[in-house]
Parts: sequence; structure tokens; C-alpha cells
Amino acid sequence: MLLARHARHRRVSWAVVFFTVFACFGLASSTQASATTASGDFSAISPSATIVDTRSGLGVSTALGAASTNVFQVLGEGGVPSSGVSAVSLDITAANATSSGSYLELWPDGTTRPYPASAIDFSSSADVSNSAIVAVGSDGKIDVSNSSGTADLIVNVNGYFTSDGDATSPGGYVPVTQSRLVDTRNGTGAPQAQIAPGGTLNVQIDGVDGITDEGSVYANITVPSPGSAGTLYAYATGGSAGQPAVDYKSVTTSQGAVIPVGANGQITLKNGSSTQSVDVVLDVYGYFTQASSGDGVFTAAQGRLLDTRTSTAIPADSSVSVMVAGNDGIPASFGAAVLNLTTTGQQNSGYLRVWPTGQPMPSTTSVGNFQVDTSTADLVIAQPGDEGAVSIYNASGGTIQLIVDLQGWFSLDGNDDSGALTTQPPVDPPETDLTDAPTDPAAASSEPALPTDAPTGIAPAGVYCDTAGGVYKPTSLGGKYIHSFGPWQSNYNGTTHNETTTFTAEASGTLGVSLTGSLKVSANELIARQEATYGINFSVSLTAKLGNSITAIIPPYKTINAKYGVWRRRITGTSYILYSNCTRSASSTIISYTPYTVGWYTWQT
Repeated sequence: MLLARHARHRRVSWAVVFFTVFACFGLASSTQASATTASGDFSAISPSATIVDTRSGLGVSTALGAASTNVFQVLGEGGVPSSGVSAVSLDITAANATSSGSYLELWPDGTTRPYPASAIDFSSSADVSNSAIVAVGSDGKIDVSNSSGTADLIVNVNGYFTSDGDATSPGGYVPVTQSRLVDTRNGTGAPQAQIAPGGTLNVQIDGVDGITDEGSVYANITVPSPGSAGTLYAYATGGSAGQPAVDYKSVTTSQGAVIPVGANGQITLKNGSSTQSVDVVLDVYGYFTQASSGDGVFTAAQGRLLDTRTSTAIPADSSVSVMVAGNDGIPASFGAAVLNLTTTGQQNSGYLRVWPTGQPMPSTTSVGNFQVDTSTADLVIAQPGDEGAVSIYNASGGTIQLIVDLQGWFSLDGNDDSGALTTQPPVDPPETDLTDAPTDPAAASSEPALPTDAPTGIAPAGVYCDTAGGVYKPTSLGGKYIHSFGPWQSNYNGTTHNETTTFTAEASGTLGVSLTGSLKVSANELIARQEATYGINFSVSLTAKLGNSITAIIPPYKTINAKYGVWRRRITGTSYILYSNCTRSASSTIISYTPYTVGWYTWQT
């Protein structure tokens, strides 16, 4: 029985998919549920190490046969600890394949094969690589199955997830707004020049796109139109190259990668070819922090979320929304999903874009570059949007079939505004240190009234400062905090299956801009400056209304907690008065808590 005082109902889980051209269809029959494996925080292995190479008999003695299953040891190999590990981050290469079309599946040894759930698709035309995050069996091993033909298998390990991670340990995942950091074709983030044979390119990661205190970065690497096959290395600057991050084909190839970051905040990309120069494109999606900051911990889960081969192909220049929340134990609110995207049966070459449903589609980043009539797989760590869904766009001139396989998910940062899975509720700002911001400019300062006289002799070069008045400049965007109204609520699921519960707000209130320091402008001007700097829509005040509700999924024997109120961003800035004679008052450091949305915060215990 579900022990709670709130309304609840049983949830039927299925995947709902819709095209942006308004075609709708259901995919419940293609969704495969499987057991999840509790996991934790990430530790990089640098340089990456090879734990399987069938060409030399390492890990697996012979090439993979058709419709065969092999087992290889993970714990205690290649820098992976012999215990306390629940999942590993791998780079997988299929070489010397004899089948015109085959795929590999990987899953924890001793568990049921999660068919269907492919990790890499390949043919006899060229060596192919992809990344995967796979749970480890209780015996420390992973199973691998080859669908057809024979193929050599190379497995490199670049990191592992602990089995006892929590939201206050280092190694949590922090998603960022995806952006293109490097494109050597046009000089984005690097010189407009190809990487020479055997050459390297250092890329600044720390301080870019909000990334800070990072241990590793997750990015998608693309090698556009190289001309012939080769390898690309990605590793911490100042460290060893280790094993290749991408085995690229003669055509445009892309692959997701977890890359350790050097002490100087940089990564190094190295062209493994000795004969050809190559361009490189690097799109960043998130990073693993070294701080104990409550960022997202990982849970492994395998299941198929979408297979358009059982329904309708995705038209050219159209998108599909894939529901992630509610599948394979994933809660309604989560930080990011680890997805393997496979394209097949495509009529034209192209690529995919992945972004949170309900948000604008990114205009620069890409994953899963594909060619005509080939099957191509690419790993992506995707942020969810509306209702826990992700959108995927077919950037090509023809239809494609798309397969989306789940490999796991990350909980949310403990200070995120859309819900969280942590062991503690979020911390409200210390209200005793804050005062309400004045809305009248005259009341905003205790400074003397602004002078109206003509400029004096102390004005620089006699220049009149006709922009005289109060000045506010935001300098640093901080965390997200909820000011709750009413007590937080809880609901416990004492059953063996997922349940849902509805929380309803029992209190309401209005909250405005609060701050420390002496502000020299109005609250409206403060907000206008912050919006212009950070592109976030803020408000002078927001009212949390009584009766607002939220529905959450409760896993077996877990408790979901919720609190309702106004979310605010902590922003640091400076404020001063600029006089008409171009002199200025002393600066005041302003720390404001600026409201921007009303909503719920949920966390699991």
C-alpha cells in the first residue's frame, strides 16, 4: 500500500513519439524494460587502457563469431579497481568485420540480455568505433554479443562509476548548454587550419560555457570528410595519449567521448594519421566535476526507447520527440540520459541534432553523422526537456530510420530548478542577510543627489559624462535557489513497483528581488542588466499560487519529497554612481537573489 496523504494513481509507462510536422504514433511495443543498476560518481582513467583486443587474444581469445556471446573481465583490469565499481565508460572498436551489416550488444554478466539494445553498428567496409557506458556484473565481467559474421573486438576503458556514489561526492555530472567549442574549418575556438599528420591541437575547456572545476568533459568529436580512415586521440593536456578516442572512416565520422582535462584546464586532440591532415569539430554537452557539489550521480539502465522501423521513418528536416522519463525506472525529473542513437536505411547523408524537448533547437551542434544506406551509431548524453523528453532532428534531405537505446541516466544538480534527486532538500538563501531591493531610483542610494552643473575642470579632457547616474554591472551568475512557501511534503512507496503521487501546494506567497549591498539603481534596472548579460528572463516579483500541483514517480521502497515556491538566481555584481563630471562614487558589491520562475523542487530519499 502507498503510504501518503496525497492523491495517487498507478502509472502505465509507454513511449509517445511525435513529429514536428504533426504526425503522431505510439511505440509501446518497442520499449523494453530492464533492471537498473545503482551507480555513482565518475573517475577518469588517464591515459585510457585497452582491456580487450581479440587480434592479440587480450581479454577475449578469438574474434567474435556470428550470433555468439563472449565474456570479458573488467574489474581489476586497465586501471579499474577490483571492487566498488558498478559501471564503466568504454570506447569500442569493431575491426576486420566480414558481415555486410552487424551490431554488438553489451550487458552485465550474470543478467538477462537486454535485447534489443545495440551499442555499435558496423560492416565489412571499415573499422568502426563508438562509446558506451555499461554496468558491470557482480562477478566483475561484461558480456558481448555479435549479431552476424565475424569481427575483432577492441575495448578501451577511460573511466568508471563507483557503486557507492552520492550527490555530495566528486565525479558528479554537470550538463551545460551545448555549444561548439572547436571547428577548424572556420576557425571556431582554434586556428582555421587542419591538424597535421601526427600533430596536436590544445583546446581550452576550463572557464568555457560555464565549465569549472572539471575532471573530465563529455563532448562529441567529428572528423569531417578526412578522405581516408584513421584515428584521433583526445586526452588531458600534459598527459599521455593512451588509446584512440575515435576510429574515423574515410567519410565524415562523429563519436561521443569522455575526455580527461589537464591541470591547465585543457584537452589535447591528436591526429593519429601519418599521411593526412584532418579537420576536427568539438561539441560540448557537459562535464564531470571534481567538486563535492551535489551534481548528478549515474544509474545504469538498458532498454530500447524508440525504433521507427516498427512505425514510420523520420522525414527529411523533421524531428521526433522521445519520452525518456518513466522508462526503466527513470524518474520524472532527471539531469541527463545516456543514449545510443543508431540511424539506418537513410536516403541521404546527414547528421542528427539532440536537445531538450520544448527548447529551441541548437543551430550549430551535431551528433551521429551518417551516410547513405549505412547503419551508424553514436553515443550522446542528452538533457531532458518538457515532461522528461528529448528531441532529435534529422538534418538530411531524405528519410531515416532511428533507433534510440538507453544506457543510463544522471540525477539532477541539487540546486536545479526543475526537480532533483538528492538526499537533502535545496538550501534557501540566508534570509537574515538579505533586504528587499527598492523600486524607486531615488530610494536606491544614500549618495547625494546627482549634480546637474556643467562639467568641471576635473572631468577627463573636459568631456561631459552625459550617461551620469546609477550604474549596475552583473559580474557572476551563481546557483539556483528555491524560496519555499509552506512545509515540504513527502510520499513513501511501499510497493514493489513504480507508483505516482500528486503533491499540491498548501501555501502561497509573493517574493521579490532580495540583496546584500547598497544598490544605486532601481530593481527594474538591475533586472534589465542581468537579462541583457545572461539571457535569462527575470522578474521584479513573483507570486506562488495556492493549489499548484505536481505529479512524481516513486520507485519501489523510496520516498519522494517536494517543496513549492519561487526560484531565484544568485548573481554577483557591482553598483556605483557616475557623476556628470565623470567622477564616480565608491563601488558596492551587490549579491542579488533575483526571481525568475515559480515551481516545485523534488528529491528522492
